[in-house]
Amino acid sequence: MRLLIIHENPRPDSSCNDLIKTALELGHEVKYVRTRRLIARLSRTGMEVIDYSTHDRVDCYDGGVVRSFGHMISLSQFMRRVAILRLLELRGVVLMNPVSSLVEARNKLLTLIKLKSAGIPVPETLSTESLRVAYDEAKRMCPLVMKPIIGSRGYGVVLAQDADTVFNIMKSSLTYGQPLLLQEYVESRGCDIRAFVVGSQVIAAMRRRATQSWKTNIAQGGKGEAIRLSEELEELAIRAAQVMNLWYAGVDIVEGKEGTYVLEVNASPEWRELKHVAGVNPAKYIIEFLVEKVKSGELP
Repeated sequence: MRLLIIHENPRPDSSCNDLIKTALELGHEVKYVRTRRLIARLSRTGMEVIDYSTHDRVDCYDGGVVRSFGHMISLSQFMRRVAILRLLELRGVVLMNPVSSLVEARNKLLTLIKLKSAGIPVPETLSTESLRVAYDEAKRMCPLVMKPIIGSRGYGVVLAQDADTVFNIMKSSLTYGQPLLLQEYVESRGCDIRAFVVGSQVIAAMRRRATQSWKTNIAQGGKGEAIRLSEELEELAIRAAQVMNLWYAGVDIVEGKEGTYVLEVNASPEWRELKHVAGVNPAKYIIEFLVEKVKSGELP
């Protein structure tokens, strides 16, 4: 089977390297492509997608794993890349995760809306472009967490202790057209849970503990510890991934004094720390799941 690993980095990162190595070990042909180098050509005779760095047609591949649209890109770049990946799907290339699901999961507000609509508990969250509303609500909610609507690895996430801090940060962000989410701060003794879901199972989970700040993200210095989830938490993680129509996902769960909440559902989670502490390589599960999807002829 011919498979694509799609990312924006000039060279594969650790997760992409795991995917490439695993696919080769399982006997598949693999090509690593950068999103910015993909060309969509619509001619009088048809449509095709080409990797301009090698001049190869990539719409002839069987499947692919999409790891990134790219970071710090414009709306136009994002829309172009989404369209090209969707064209790959229309040409019969099975992508994991499906493009429509990746787009929705990238939007933290939409993710929370979908989870809440499905009855999955999420922290109290406010989205507004009004400074007055943000200031008034912050008086009630503080301390609270301020998050970018699009982001990862905990970058740009701020713990605000008072309404004036919220006002000043929101004022600066709105100046650049970047509204932030205001979210209830769930006290959890500096830790949360990352559950890694593939298909309808949690293949591994770890407790992430903050070490350098209040943030538990591994990219922010958090440390992982392998854990076995209760049946209830496993079901919660699987439901969250399924609500977002993700074939694999990293589901972040926090256990607070007043209940358990899903914080985020990551559609392209990294797994270096999880692999290290749990001894499980998600790449094997992802490639095997993708291959089964290709064989079944099932399209998103």
